[in-house]
Amino acid sequence: MTAQPHDEDYPSTAIPTKFLSLTRNEALYLDDSLTMMLDTTEGLVVFATMRPMASTICVPAPVDLIEKIAIAVLSTLDAENEGRGHVIEVNEGDLYCLRELAQSYVKIGDEQVGYNLKRKIYRALYGTEYTLGRQLEDVLDGFTPMVKDPQTIVAPSHDDEF
Repeated sequence: MTAQPHDEDYPSTAIPTKFLSLTRNEALYLDDSLTMMLDTTEGLVVFATMRPMASTICVPAPVDLIEKIAIAVLSTLDAENEGRGHVIEVNEGDLYCLRELAQSYVKIGDEQVGYNLKRKIYRALYGTEYTLGRQLEDVLDGFTPMVKDPQTIVAPSHDDEF
């Protein structure tokens, strides 16, 4: 009988994921803007799309991303959902794909769909780094002496205690 390897013996190859909350309009907009990416030849990195990529913004996406958006559309259109949004789990590749669609000027009704998507996508991609950078700046600002007049340097006198 052979011993089975334990999961802790092997490094994790799982792709890190993030969560993206979508409103009904955001889910519908993304669904309208994605086209299915098809692998036309085995072994080559060549793809075709289901829809022609004309002058409209349409980004080719893998089937799993289209499925996630489809579930979000169904969930947000469900009468029992009562207008709540839907959260999808996405990886960095998905986020970069969706980023291509997030045009800040896109508005549906009164909802700023493009702006809101762009904000959510960038928070998912760079939010942690941005927050840590801001915290570091705050800490460093606490150590930086306030200089009112950079021309004037006050030399300590012998009477000053250190």
